Amino acid sequence: MRDYSEKRDFIRMQVDTDIEIRLPSTPERLLQGVCEDLSATGMSVLVTEELPMGVEVSTKVPSHNPDFPPFETLARIIRCDTVADGRFSLGLEILKVLQ
Repeated sequence: MRDYSEKRDFIRMQVDTDIEIRLPSTPERLLQGVCEDLSATGMSVLVTEELPMGVEVSTKVPSHNPDFPPFETLARIIRCDTVADGRFSLGLEILKVLQ
């Protein structure tokens, strides 16, 4: 049974794993972050710089198992909040799973 605090349509999994983010305007630039949680429709990511809301990004969660490919998505930034340690918490809406 779901806890009352989890009112979303999809359960969020706490993952705390590395993630790579690329902006379409500068695809050669790779931004490293930490994916804190993941659901069927979105994810929460910590990064070291502020990113503009509404921008579509590509994401990649590397696999540490050779039998499984990395998890890659096209996502939209729907939230960017400053957190206590000076990093930024991004809310990403998953638009498409690429792999």
